[in-house]
Amino acid sequence: MSTYKNTSTDYTITVANGYGIFTVNAANTVFNGNLTYTGNLSTIDNFIVVAANNTGTITDMGLLGQTGPTTFAGLRFDTIANTWQISNSVDINGDGTYANILTNAAPGAAAGSSTEIQFNNSGSFGANANLTYDYANSRLTVQGHEVYGNIGSTPSYVGNGVAVYNNTIGGGGTGLYVKNSQVNDELVSKSKAIVYGIIF
Repeated sequence: MSTYKNTSTDYTITVANGYGIFTVNAANTVFNGNLTYTGNLSTIDNFIVVAANNTGTITDMGLLGQTGPTTFAGLRFDTIANTWQISNSVDINGDGTYANILTNAAPGAAAGSSTEIQFNNSGSFGANANLTYDYANSRLTVQGHEVYGNIGSTPSYVGNGVAVYNNTIGGGGTGLYVKNSQVNDELVSKSKAIVYGIIF
């Protein structure tokens, strides 16, 4: 026989001054309303189901972590994008801007062959045998050409090496400069070198 209890105020059950165990033996427990849990939650089930009995009308379901008095972070599965998503700033309803969690960035999912450098190829990983890096010998190989954009200033370079950069074309006629601990000069083109050789 069903039993119903209705009170006009809050109803509190305290077991052993808050230190006892309250046990409910039931096939299913139904809470009609919001559930607030202030202790540690443990379950013997393999999965916690959110959006239970969803018929397809719910497209986002997940978990929220409260990061401040009014701020939340979210983890959800979006059925439209068919992927898990995360956000570090959502409201109490889980609404906000989410980013997809990459699932194809695991080792073995890289494009190309070993030593080929990865690059963004229309949103996916791309690689090419003309651009490689030999880790064992610290060697970068570019089979093709490099384009240096004019950075408009001399780079701040400190170290044991040479910085190569593009700036305003000067007397050398190339606009390609080198900088190391001793010099910061423009490389001279062949035609300019011939002229300078005749002059000097």
